Amino acid sequence: MEVSIRSAAGTDAGALGALFAQLGYPGGADGLEARLEALLADERADVLVALDPDGRIVGALTLYLVPVAHEDGPWCRLTAVVVAEGARSEGIGGALVSAAETVAERAGCTRIEATSKLHRTRAHAFYEHLGYAREAAHFVKRP
Repeated sequence: MEVSIRSAAGTDAGALGALFAQLGYPGGADGLEARLEALLADERADVLVALDPDGRIVGALTLYLVPVAHEDGPWCRLTAVVVAEGARSEGIGGALVSAAETVAERAGCTRIEATSKLHRTRAHAFYEHLGYAREAAHFVKRP
């Protein structure tokens, strides 16, 4: 499917909430508008959306440029990638990741990493298909 990609706007919160719910994140748009505004105000963060030919949001990707002391450039972390259930396997996810890779390249990133929950085996295969390799374990502790 042909898509156009742009940075999200605050008015996209409802559509983004519906997409994130497909990944199992609770709350839909509740509080998302404020989080979205904060992300878009941060020069190290971006939320990209993919629009179908009718202008509907059919995918989204969030990224954050992480400064690190132990390498020359920052890292780019892809923190969420989601494509609407009815539009998967049509190249939308790949287009979003490609757009994020362009952002990372322009920022001088030395590494791009994607996080994905352990049970999302289709997502793991997707990243590997795009040339990403499993190099590290990701540990999480919630306060």
